[in-house]
Amino acid sequence: MSIPFRTFLFAASVLLAACASTGTYRNGVFEGADVVYRVEAPRGWTPLSFSGNDLAWGGPAGEVIAVNAECENHGDPSLPVLTNHLLIGFENRSVIEREELHLAGRGALRTRLSATLDGVPVVMELIVLKKDGCVYDLTYLASPARFDAQLPTYRRVVASFDVPGRR
Repeated sequence: MSIPFRTFLFAASVLLAACASTGTYRNGVFEGADVVYRVEAPRGWTPLSFSGNDLAWGGPAGEVIAVNAECENHGDPSLPVLTNHLLIGFENRSVIEREELHLAGRGALRTRLSATLDGVPVVMELIVLKKDGCVYDLTYLASPARFDAQLPTYRRVVASFDVPGRR
């Protein structure tokens, strides 16, 4: 993977995690100041650490999977509004697919889109849900050439996600 794309993915991950909290992750459980959730780490991926980010992992060719929760100061916007908030800084956005689904016992919104950041193309899949006063987002980011290759890995992470309740 080229250095510019690796730099791009880092920048994109930081943007996507801009409103997240911090905490600990052990045995598939993330514990933050006021949130607890379960999510399986993608096998063979490298844990990434960004300031203010809950969880993120880097894939074999620079792909990124991130999971974040925000339990304060988000109001009660709709799932499309929350999704759009995650996309601040991305340009030339084009929604490829959008569907409502159920995750962790709640309605959620899955959005797949293409975009650019500083002129570099990317494809993303974002899932956003609200539960117990918190907003959760699960993000997969990759180059267009690599997106489909690791999508099943992201989908396994999503399938493992659960929120037992707020602290």
